[in-house]
Amino acid sequence: MDNNKKILVIDDDEGIVWVIKKALEPLGYSITSRPRLASGLKAVQNMPQVILLDLMLPDGDGLEGLREIRSVHPDAAVIMITAHAKMQSTITAMKEGAYDYLEKPFDIEELKIVVEKVFRDLSLRAELRELKKTVFESEYPQMIGKSPVMLKVFKDIGKVASKDVTVLVTGESGTGKELVAKAIHFNSSRSIGPFVAINAAAIPKDLLESELFGYRKGAFTGASKDKKGTIEMANGGTLFLDEISEMAPGLQAKLLRFLQEKEFSPIGSNEVKKADVRVIGATNKNLSEAVSKGLFREDLYYRFNVVQIKLPPLRDRKEDIPLFIKNFLRESVVKLETGEKALSKDAKDALLKYEWPGNVRELENVIKRACILSAGSVIEKKDLLIDEDSAWSVKDFLEEKLRRYLKDMSRVTNFNLYATVIAEVEKALISIVLRESGGNQLKTAKILGINRNTLRTKIKEYKIK
Repeated sequence: MDNNKKILVIDDDEGIVWVIKKALEPLGYSITSRPRLASGLKAVQNMPQVILLDLMLPDGDGLEGLREIRSVHPDAAVIMITAHAKMQSTITAMKEGAYDYLEKPFDIEELKIVVEKVFRDLSLRAELRELKKTVFESEYPQMIGKSPVMLKVFKDIGKVASKDVTVLVTGESGTGKELVAKAIHFNSSRSIGPFVAINAAAIPKDLLESELFGYRKGAFTGASKDKKGTIEMANGGTLFLDEISEMAPGLQAKLLRFLQEKEFSPIGSNEVKKADVRVIGATNKNLSEAVSKGLFREDLYYRFNVVQIKLPPLRDRKEDIPLFIKNFLRESVVKLETGEKALSKDAKDALLKYEWPGNVRELENVIKRACILSAGSVIEKKDLLIDEDSAWSVKDFLEEKLRRYLKDMSRVTNFNLYATVIAEVEKALISIVLRESGGNQLKTAKILGINRNTLRTKIKEYKIK
């Protein structure tokens, strides 16, 4: 008997159970039956592929049982058994995710056809899931790591993937938050559905609402035709919302309503639409601080923060850097056709010592750039272009340094933080350039792009010697 063809029957009618076993066991199906809802729900833990569930049971409502089954075993196909096929509860059952229904007394041949069809669909669904997973693994950078902090992330993904709950992914820019979202999606029961990503920070705030919810023709200037939003496009799958902290307060309220009701209305329409979407949010900001400052809704924060997965910065998982190097070198050969490349010892040491403010994204760019620009097959330290003064942009550099400084200083009340930071940065910049110019004020002014009189005023103001 094929152990993969397991069917659970939850029905107190012994005659119905006998008919089902008589019809299906000769075809190789393994039939387990339970006469009560409570015992049937316990049997669901054995993960049967197909469940035949009576709509009315002595100890409970079949609809409640359906909802419970969908939450603990969403991959199972539930066929409702009812004596009243046209009753409203049957329609509700189909809306709640039942695969099909059979009306008592049902025809044996009809039973065989329905069961064979559901197992065929389950097989196709599994093949499609594996195909999408293969495409995902071949097209997208993989989550790499053997460090303890990353093993915890992998475990968290494994725990949450099968649970259809909202997830919040946190971490600095470049740590791979979208990869976490994709890993959750492709290891969930939604993997056959679409994965749609949208970055709230990359879209003007006045356009973000239309991107999420869509709009109707004529809703605003330029709306020449109807357009689906990303929520509707993600129906049956997963929506990844990156940088959710950048959403305007009004949009936060509308998103909260969707998360609660699974309903939305396109801009310019009174029509209420439903969408079965799992939402995964991400941010590189401290959302709890944003809540305390009134920048992010507290109720939306708690709605997102059902499960939080924290991605560590690359500087806290340096044992993973050799794995990334190997992977990015291999990708360069295949995708960039650079030929085989290897790192010199000095280059490897430099990569391991570097702090990586841009995280994995910066490491990838450094390796691939070096593969393209290096003359021979060996990448030297000079090919990496990660000297202390040019390793990252001014913005990245200042953000990294200020983040650590502000963590303590922002707690101080009645402190002129803005003026102090600006003055300290300006004083340090002038001091460094003046020293590098050998004290030549004219040269210093030219390098800084300010006139000499301004420079003199600043030198006097900051008492720079």
